[in-house]
Amino acid sequence: MTVLTLDAEVYGLARPTVEDARDAVLRVHRWDGPVIWEQLVRAAGSGSSLDRLLPVMAAADPITRLCALAVQIRLTAYTELAAAQTTVRS
Repeated sequence: MTVLTLDAEVYGLARPTVEDARDAVLRVHRWDGPVIWEQLVRAAGSGSSLDRLLPVMAAADPITRLCALAVQIRLTAYTELAAAQTTVRS
């Protein structure tokens, strides 16, 4: 049986990271991106993981909500493809 680590690539896709979410926020908010990112991290609490950040992002302003949705779509796609890859290989 094949076991995937959380950072393994599946079908050429890497699991989204906190850095991916940060890059998305900074890209769409341009000038005030660093301030918005710090607010999101603060609201998510210490040791902010993607699982903690996504709900905070989804409850923020409309543009940040779109970033959260995009990252969530990537995360769901990665998770489902990883499960499929595991099933196919076993």
